[in-house]
This record gives sequence, C-alpha cells and structure tokens, in this order.
Amino acid sequence: MNKFLLCFAFFVGSSVFAGALSAQARVLTLSAGQLSGKTGATVCVNVSASGMRKVISMQYSVQWDSKVLELVEVKNYRLPGLAKDNFGTHQKTSGLLTCLWIDDTLKGVDLPNGSPLYQLCFRIKGKTGTSSSISFVQKPTPFESVNAYEQMMQIVGVSGKVTAL
Repeated sequence: MNKFLLCFAFFVGSSVFAGALSAQARVLTLSAGQLSGKTGATVCVNVSASGMRKVISMQYSVQWDSKVLELVEVKNYRLPGLAKDNFGTHQKTSGLLTCLWIDDTLKGVDLPNGSPLYQLCFRIKGKTGTSSSISFVQKPTPFESVNAYEQMMQIVGVSGKVTAL
C-alpha cells in the first residue's frame, strides 16, 4: 500500500511539475530595445523575443509617440519568413504598426531567448529631453500566438524607449 501511495504521489507531483513547465513554455515575450540619439538622427531599435518554442504564428501592434518619433523603416528580419509584407504601416504617422507572421512550414520556429526578430528604425523628431516608449499593444491588432501543438501562447510585451539628446 505504501508503495502505491508513493508512486501515486510521484505521478501527481510529476504531472503538476510538467503542467507548470508547459504553461511557462507557452509565454512569448517580445521586447523593444532602449536607445538615445540627437534630434534629427535615425536610430534602429531591436525587437527581440524570448520563449520562441515551436511558434507557428504571432500577431500584435507596436505603438510610439508620433510627436517624438517617425518610423522610417522596418529592417534586418531575422525570423524565418518575416518580411516587409508582414507589417501594416498604414497608421505609422499616428504611431502604430501592426505585425502578423505565420511559419509557412507549420513546424514551428525555435530561437534562443533574447533573439532579435527585426529592427524598427525611427527618425528622432522630438526636442532634447523628450522620449517615447515603444510598446506592444492589442489595438488595432490583438495579441495572438500559436505553437506547433495548436496551443495558444500568451504574449507579454516589454516596452523599449527612445530618448532625444
């Protein structure tokens, strides 16, 4: 009887531990870098990811203060299949960019934590001392990400910042 209880306790404990790992593995963290530059200069902020484990899709929006920053371009795509066409720039003058990416192979993409996905290049137009955060937001495009196991992944955004010197 004691062996049965011990085995049952081990099985239940292992299942709880595996469930905790599974839930943790379903969090995709997107981070924007922090930079500064002189008014009129162009700076390129890295957008990086952690938790890229078998990810097959993600969508979200990026927001900044359009009085301080002007989006010049999105470049240096480092996520397989990511290109200019994955970004909606029609609201960039209002400080909004949308992103939608799908892994065409549907096998899922694995990247080391902190891997850069692309760069957002801004011209700093704010006066010295002003700054703008670069935030991941759910409007107009809501957060959504799915892994190769057809599980929804939570997206957590870590804001970056650009400061005019």
